[in-house]
Amino acid sequence: RTTSAIPRFVGPASSAMSAAAEGVASEDANAADAAGPAPPGTAIAPRAPEPRDEAFARSGAKRGGLVSYVSRWRPLKTPRFTLTLLLYLFGLFVAFGAAPPVTVTDAMQERYWSKMDAADAIDAQPRLEAERNLKRASSQTRRANGPLCFFSSRCSSNVKRLKEKEREVYVVAKAYRDAHKDRVRDAKRELGLWSALGVAEAKSLFKKAYENGKVYATRTSYYDTFWLILAGRSDDSLIELLVRWGFQVLANFTVGMTSAVFSFAWNLPSTIGSYGANLLSAVLFYGVAVISAASVAFSLLLLLFGTAGGVTYGVVAAAPALARLEQSQRQAERQRMLRERSFRGSNGSRRSDERERRAYQDAHLD
Repeated sequence: RTTSAIPRFVGPASSAMSAAAEGVASEDANAADAAGPAPPGTAIAPRAPEPRDEAFARSGAKRGGLVSYVSRWRPLKTPRFTLTLLLYLFGLFVAFGAAPPVTVTDAMQERYWSKMDAADAIDAQPRLEAERNLKRASSQTRRANGPLCFFSSRCSSNVKRLKEKEREVYVVAKAYRDAHKDRVRDAKRELGLWSALGVAEAKSLFKKAYENGKVYATRTSYYDTFWLILAGRSDDSLIELLVRWGFQVLANFTVGMTSAVFSFAWNLPSTIGSYGANLLSAVLFYGVAVISAASVAFSLLLLLFGTAGGVTYGVVAAAPALARLEQSQRQAERQRMLRERSFRGSNGSRRSDERERRAYQDAHLD
């Protein structure tokens, strides 16, 4: 059945309806012409085209991943993040790729070594003798100040006398130390703070602080592992135990690296002061060195957290399969126990039936 099969009736009624519709349309047109153009505030404006940046960001938002984030990143719109990233890259460049800005010549090295030899040779014997006397006085005071010396007036007076002697010897040794330190500062001033010697000394100081932080994190992780195994619940799975251990190790290394950076920042001014640099150069060197140390420590933490995130993602992805495997093993163990129980029950029923049969036979025979 189609609409073509329906007959059309064109008669007086249909002609009247079409004429009425045409009249209404003509009246609407005449009214619109009489009203004139629409006011400027009531007309519907066409939709403005979307800006290119927003359209690109909207299209890039549909794609996930690091590439889309980098493509949508606008450095001028995120100044703090941009400045932090630039400082981080600058710190890594200073730590691993930059050369010392001051070139040490042969003449500078000769003046440095001659002044260092003179600093070590001047007052060498009296300085060493003062250091030995100070060490001897310190050991005598430490031996005399026993745990029960507080209750004895004689021992207390002896310790007080030894401390005064130690203080006098320390004043003499400190005078020799200050004189030697001034001569060493004068020798280092020949090379400068920004020379290879100053940069190497700052790197050595950070390496020492880094090793201390790493030792602290490793030792604390060992202790945490011991207590985690000792105080762990019996119903914890191996995955839960490993995840907790991983987070604890990350926390320990975070504390260790943070303490390493702060320790380096605390001890660096004494190293800078040994070169006798001016205030501007010292402040600039301190800022560059601290930024470089923080960048190296953050890189290590970023590597650890990235590795832990990848391992955690793999564990979470494999968790359903491991849970099914563990459930199947438990189910197999349960079925085995049920079979053993049923086997024991059947053997017991056979033995009871045999005993009843023998008792029945014995009763009838009697």
